[in-house]
Amino acid sequence: MKRLSAPAGFLVLCIAGFAASTSVAQEASVYKWVDAQGVPHFSDQPPLDSSAEELAIRFRKTDKAAVQARVQAESELDAAATVREDLTQTEAAAAKADRLKVLAEREAICAAANDRMAKYGSAQRLYKPGPDGERIYLTDEELDVERANASRAVDQACSKK
Repeated sequence: MKRLSAPAGFLVLCIAGFAASTSVAQEASVYKWVDAQGVPHFSDQPPLDSSAEELAIRFRKTDKAAVQARVQAESELDAAATVREDLTQTEAAAAKADRLKVLAEREAICAAANDRMAKYGSAQRLYKPGPDGERIYLTDEELDVERANASRAVDQACSKK
């Protein structure tokens, strides 16, 4: 085993002592006394005119790097929560817009079905366009079938699902 020289050994001891002093809790004296009015006082030096009780206070120096890392992590979590909330709100707004669009389309289909049923109900004669553009009039039975189909279309288009 190799022995260290005196200056090197002293340097090693100083470094070890410094490392231990920064990571271990330290003590400091705090003095507590009560004045004539009954008000308690605390100080790092005892008063000259009265007796004071010495309180042993243990403290540890703040690890600035750890505090900065914790603050950074909390900041990143807050930023992620804000992004998540914004996405949730955007998705909710898009879903609401889609629902409104679907409702508007349903209302338009219902209105068209009601209009068709009203026209079929009031018309005496209905026709279909022929292959040459001529009118082919429906018989009474065909007219009844078309009116029934129009009524079913209204029921389907206007029902609340």
